[in-house]
Amino acid sequence: MLSALILASTASVRSSKAEKNVSGDNNSQVISILMRSCSEEQSGTGTAALAAEQLRYDEGLISGLSTDGDKTKQQSLNDVISATKRRAEYLLAFDWAGWKKTLVRFRPKVYDSYAQNQKAFSTLADAVSTAVQTYSSDCTKILSRDLRTADIPMISSPRNVTVLNWKQCAALYYSFGEEISGLLCNELLIQEQGDADLRVTVFWPDPSFENIASEGSKEQMMEAKLALYYFNTVYLDDGSVAPLESETLSKEYLATIAHPVPGGTIKNGWYDPRSHRTRLHVGTDIRMPAKTPILSATDGIVTNIGYLPIPGNYVVVRDSYGYEYHYYHMYELSTFVREGDSVKQGQQIGIVGSTGNSVAYHLHLGIVTPEGKYINPYDVFLQAGIGPLQTDER
Repeated sequence: MLSALILASTASVRSSKAEKNVSGDNNSQVISILMRSCSEEQSGTGTAALAAEQLRYDEGLISGLSTDGDKTKQQSLNDVISATKRRAEYLLAFDWAGWKKTLVRFRPKVYDSYAQNQKAFSTLADAVSTAVQTYSSDCTKILSRDLRTADIPMISSPRNVTVLNWKQCAALYYSFGEEISGLLCNELLIQEQGDADLRVTVFWPDPSFENIASEGSKEQMMEAKLALYYFNTVYLDDGSVAPLESETLSKEYLATIAHPVPGGTIKNGWYDPRSHRTRLHVGTDIRMPAKTPILSATDGIVTNIGYLPIPGNYVVVRDSYGYEYHYYHMYELSTFVREGDSVKQGQQIGIVGSTGNSVAYHLHLGIVTPEGKYINPYDVFLQAGIGPLQTDER
């Protein structure tokens, strides 16, 4: 399946100006180029050897051509770095059309669709991880070989090889779609520092999920993170729904939490169906009148402020323990705090509203663990002795 996902690059073969793109698998591509080049050789316009060399150049396997002539060390260094970029583009040219044919009843903005297609996203994750690992191995060879040939001393930072799982790939696809390939290419770019005549240091990238997501807009990054938190919480590795769990927190930690809208009744709506039963509720709702002050439940740092279709206007605060507190449906974008601000427990961070996916004025509070999973805020407040709490049947 991997060979079906990772196709040949569509980069042009310079020795044939008349045909811009070459498609198909590697073997047919090579045969086509060589046959054309042999024909050109008879007319004195090219050789099969040069065509094969050009193909390796386009795929990023070599940094220069035998026809290039003399180069300075800096030119050689620039060519090597360019070759690593071409290699990334080649390896990450996925056959999205073929992959999409494996999706079943897929709706790109519905969380449940991703779990129903867990096998397809596992295949995508395997393809991405294999491509990244192949890229890392190939670039090590290219750098070592071509910089040594150019007599450029090199030292290297530690090499990190990212392995993404299906939930991470699903979350990235939820936010970015087929743009994942471009994001990965940007994150895989090798950086160099130093003087080619003396010594260069090569810095290997660390394309973690968060780094890849941050290549997009602020809204796209947040959508990807929220999708991943949801997938981590609601689904098991096989795509089935995870059972209800209760997080037990230490007394020390519980002492750091306060009610975000004092007097409001905290509802236990955990795992209630939402959006026509296409997703589960992973927070607690606290109904209060419009424009009621929302207070930070903890000390922490404001990491995100913005608007998205489901949360509406939101603020996210991360406490010193690594827990994130998500405050949704605010009346307006918060003017009480800014991203990067330190806040104290009880400090106002917004006002109650009904923006986003909401039908009544209330605060939706979500709590995300340092491991990237939602936990039930109702259970947290119950353990902390904070109320009033809803006591009737759900």
